[in-house]
Amino acid sequence: MNKIKIFIDSTGDLPKDLRDEYDIDYCPMIVTIDDKEIIASLDYDQGYTLQQFYDVMRGGKRIFTSQVPAPTFVEKFTKALDEGYDVLYIGCSNKLSASVLTAQKIVAELAPKYPNNKIVAFDSLIACLGQGLMAIEASKRRKEGMTFDEIVAWLEANKNRFNQFATVPTLSYLKQAGRVSATSAFFGNIFGVKPILISDCIGQNLAVEKVKGTKNSLLYCAKATVEAGEDLTGKTIYIGHADDVKAAEFVRDEILKLAPGVKTYIGPIGPIVGASTGPGTIGVYVFGKEVTVNRQ
Repeated sequence: MNKIKIFIDSTGDLPKDLRDEYDIDYCPMIVTIDDKEIIASLDYDQGYTLQQFYDVMRGGKRIFTSQVPAPTFVEKFTKALDEGYDVLYIGCSNKLSASVLTAQKIVAELAPKYPNNKIVAFDSLIACLGQGLMAIEASKRRKEGMTFDEIVAWLEANKNRFNQFATVPTLSYLKQAGRVSATSAFFGNIFGVKPILISDCIGQNLAVEKVKGTKNSLLYCAKATVEAGEDLTGKTIYIGHADDVKAAEFVRDEILKLAPGVKTYIGPIGPIVGASTGPGTIGVYVFGKEVTVNRQ
């Protein structure tokens, strides 16, 4: 039985400490700043620190994003396959990025060349730390001794149990990225409305609530996450922030009031997700109840 190599991409938002702990690699996407393409590093080490990256957006400049280049998949996957690994890539929802579709094409091309290896590009139907959490759960099952096929089957059976509750200080960046209409963004910003965004059961971001005021939106995310987590024994709630540690810590503290003793982790939202949602975004993620909401 081959060893298993697990990959995410730049939307998976696992910082280096978690990638190292769970032995997870990633296939980087691309961001374009001032017409210059750079790697969308989850470690913010490609010329922009976390604060500098979001200061670009605060200064009024738009940051453009691109999916994982096909040659990157070929290079990463081939190296792992040549080293004798089976390859499991857990990609961003195909509703948010075409990367997983590109990866599936690469898989179809590589599979006949490696008949003794297994290779799967799995659509996580989510992004950010929800996607990262899925990779962590796969890593845990790898450590427990599950086979490659058993891990993929578990992911398929549980892919809708990764819950997201996120909010943004302004709708302007989502409008710019085409995620909300100009009219919704205009009135939302005027009236201080903060959307609560989930990832629905087919992988789309969906505003399920509109809350007045930042504090109320953060309180909503904390409460909804604890409720979605059901039995939180042994679980970790992951909180991502786009250069707003204080807001993330506020959410953590509220979570701990509702669920004393639960484990929490605070980490930065990566450059791909952050470029679409903007500075100050907070996303909270937990494995728990099945998500059944569908925007269609």
